[in-house]
Amino acid sequence: MRKYLYPVILFLALIIFACAASTHISDIRQQSRRYHNKVVTVSGVVKNTVTLPILGVGIYQVDDGTGTLWIKPKHGIPYKGDHITVTGKLKVGLTISGKSFGLVLIESKDDPYY
Repeated sequence: MRKYLYPVILFLALIIFACAASTHISDIRQQSRRYHNKVVTVSGVVKNTVTLPILGVGIYQVDDGTGTLWIKPKHGIPYKGDHITVTGKLKVGLTISGKSFGLVLIESKDDPYY
């Protein structure tokens, strides 16, 4: 029984650490000026995607259960329904191709997702 206890404890510790590292989107929305130009990590489910293939521009929306946030990726766009964790710098009032997205997280190049 003891040989199973340590892996379970390690697994639970990793889950707690991963959850603690993410910022709730509701906190970002409520205090957007505090997070502006700061590096944050969010986790959630991809809800919407917008792509402009001719311009090579894409953006997707993540929902963590407390709110939604648009993400400007460094590379490709994940599929709707994917559960992801993304790190980047928050920008307030970003406009891409004439469309305003309010709060946008610009993905960091060292994000492990890609």
